[in-house]
Amino acid sequence: MKSISVQVQPERSPGIDIARLTDLFAELVSRVDLVRQHAFHSGEDGGAYFNFTFGTEQPGELWRTIFELIYEAPEHKVHMAVASMAVCSGESGWDTYVQLFHWNPLVPVVSAAELQKSI
Repeated sequence: MKSISVQVQPERSPGIDIARLTDLFAELVSRVDLVRQHAFHSGEDGGAYFNFTFGTEQPGELWRTIFELIYEAPEHKVHMAVASMAVCSGESGWDTYVQLFHWNPLVPVVSAAELQKSI
């Protein structure tokens, strides 16, 4: 199974609504066609972070859904652009992964269409 992980660093974007983001990520759990398992974690490591991880057999479709629901939502778009990163890891975990999104536009990312071929 592949995993998509989104990390949000709220200190990078004052005013970000972490409670609402958490609710939106939690809504995805009910998508049994896309999500096989999930884990949400938070902590401190030089600043607060929130990790939202989903196990899936359909990483391209799940990433498209996350992007449309959260990254393109008017109330979250600006915040996610500067405070988040997303990766997809392969069957062998972190030995193979691709970057899906990064707050730093210089970090190369793959599209949902490329994701199916990349991992």
